[in-house]
Amino acid sequence: MSLPASLLLMLLRMSAPCDANTRVVLMPFERLALPSTDARELEDATRRAVAALPDACLESREDTVARLRGSGAALTACGDAECRSAQATALGVRRLVRGVALGVGGKRSVALTVTDARGPETRAQFEAPATTPGEADARARQALQQVWSPLVTTQATREPQGSRVLPKVLWGVGGAALIAGVGFGLAARSTESKLSKNSGDCATAGEAFAECIASRLDAGRRQARTSNVLLGAGALLGVGGTVSFIWEIP
Repeated sequence: MSLPASLLLMLLRMSAPCDANTRVVLMPFERLALPSTDARELEDATRRAVAALPDACLESREDTVARLRGSGAALTACGDAECRSAQATALGVRRLVRGVALGVGGKRSVALTVTDARGPETRAQFEAPATTPGEADARARQALQQVWSPLVTTQATREPQGSRVLPKVLWGVGGAALIAGVGFGLAARSTESKLSKNSGDCATAGEAFAECIASRLDAGRRQARTSNVLLGAGALLGVGGTVSFIWEIP
């Protein structure tokens, strides 16, 4: 009898090491006005919900506890999202999941915080009545969907924007080349116009008239060649920038 697909996937995850793009650390829950057994039950329900996510490779609780013991209080003394994001990066994880198990008002609830190593942070809260079997798992899955999906959306909208530097550079350099090419073209036309009308400033050159004319013609040819090269380069860079922009459209 073959193994179910979900069980096979779970076994593969357990056997394959996590990498920095998928590793998730769920910190042991803090608790407030709630017995430790209830807090652990809610933590385990949240852990199962995280492990079921398709793009998460959850570190075992034993490994996380060992990590905490080795680092002392470094992972808990953090009061803002930027600090927690730096922690995730330092740990080599994609996301950090923190939770506080609450027993306020006679109700069991969990306040979740998910911090991404790239900066974004999301929060959610769910209640989990002790009288309903399996309710904690269902509520945890629902809460995780609320805090997990926005982080994926944030990254998907951020990355393409940052990657469009190349088209802007190509357009900028190409525009500068076109402007310079037009300038050299106008200079070449001006030289040609002066020589065709009254020989320009060579009219008073006397015996050196022929040499002056040759020099001016040579300068005009150089200006024309430079103009053609710059105009061609500007056009190619502009086309390259447009192609690069279209290529990077998500």
